[in-house]
Parts: sequence; structure tokens; C-alpha cells
Amino acid sequence: MRSPSRRLALPLTLIAATLIAASPAMAQMGGMGGMGGMGGMGGSGMGGGGMGGRGGPPMDDTPMPAGPRGPRDMKPISLKKFDAAVESMFRAADADHNGIVTLAEFNQVVTGRRDTIIRARFKAIDTNHNGQIDEGEFIAWQAKLGSTALSENGGGEFAEITPDSIGPVLGDGERDEALAIAVEPLNAVVIAKANTDYDAGMSLAELLAYEHIRFDKADTDKDGTLSSDEIDKLMPSRSGRPGGFGGPPPRR
Repeated sequence: MRSPSRRLALPLTLIAATLIAASPAMAQMGGMGGMGGMGGMGGSGMGGGGMGGRGGPPMDDTPMPAGPRGPRDMKPISLKKFDAAVESMFRAADADHNGIVTLAEFNQVVTGRRDTIIRARFKAIDTNHNGQIDEGEFIAWQAKLGSTALSENGGGEFAEITPDSIGPVLGDGERDEALAIAVEPLNAVVIAKANTDYDAGMSLAELLAYEHIRFDKADTDKDGTLSSDEIDKLMPSRSGRPGGFGGPPPRR
């Protein structure tokens, strides 16, 4: 005779650690999509040219799939657009709208965003919406994660980045990517560095002055606009430092 299923009541406070641990590990596997580029073995008769031998023509007229694309050209960013992005970031952090962002206020905003994500995950797992997660619901959620449920870095469909920073409110298209690269996200270190008068908090003017240092350094031709090439140089290299796509490795 089967015993009735146990119900493991997991309130939000107990499940929060599990939910926030769901980090986007699988997102790191996105780069494996480029495995299709291994068709470049045509020199041995096995690549993009089909089986026609070295340098031979393809067997038919079917177009070969494109390999991994290089970085796209991004639209230039004017100083006006740059400043608007910085201001949007400041407004998001200035919760009480008094024109000053303090560390306590910044931490409150970041924590609130994280709590929102945790509560959304809790709601997704609590399928009967009774405010508790029982054993069956928890196991069903873990099952959806597949093999990643056994990993400390598993996230699956519930993975979502919860950074300890606030980025700019971006526009659309490629401009999003460009602004995300050009503007340094707002975090505790930026607030401390930008607060040059060492008062209770950081003003918008101080944040703009701080971000302009980054803009001016990147604007090598001093035309008041960041070109695609100039934005590319702000991209972190494999060393973690700015230096464009595939930059040189760090010196030892």
C-alpha cells in the first residue's frame, strides 16, 4: 500500500537561496553554436566545398550555411545620446527622486530587483498558487532543469542575470549593444569614485563627469562621437580588460 505523498512546505524565505542560485550557466554554452563553423576543413576534401577534393567545386548548388559571424558594426554614439543613457541609469537608482544617489539607496534598488526575480520564480514553481512549495512542485521544477539541476551553477529556463549593478535604459537595435558597452554600469565603486565632493551621495552632474572621462578617452579622434571602431576598443578582451574583440593576452 503506497503511503500518501509527503508535502514539503517551503516558504519563500527557505527557497530564496535555491532560486537565486539558478545562474545562467547554460548561457555560457551559447558559444558552442559556432561548431557549425567546423565545415572549414575543405583543404582536406571534407569541408565547405563538399567531397569534391581539394579546392574542388561543391557537389551541387545548395548554398553552404554561413559560419560564425564577426562583430557587427554598431551605430555611432553621440555625446547627447551617451548622456541620456547615463541619466536614465541615474534616475533608476535615485529611488526617492531627490537628485542624490547614496550607497544605501543603490543597494535598496538592486535588492528590490533581485527580490522581484526571486518572487517571480517562486510563483512559477508554486503551480497551485497556495503560497507554499510542496515536494511535488519542487521536484517538478527541478525536473524541468534536466541535468543542470545536479549542477551548482544550474539555471535552465529560470536562469536570469541579477547583477549588482544598474545599467542604462537602452534604446532598440544595435544601439542597445553599443550603449551597453560605452556606458559603465552604476555600482558601489562608481558611486564612490564619482562622488568627488565626498558628501552623502552622488549627484547626476558628478556621474556625468565621471562617465565623460570614459567617453573622452574612447573618442580618440575627438569628434564628439564614438564610432564603431572606438566602441569596439571598449569591449573587454580575453584578459578582462578593454581592448576589442580577441585582444592580446595579458602580459606575464
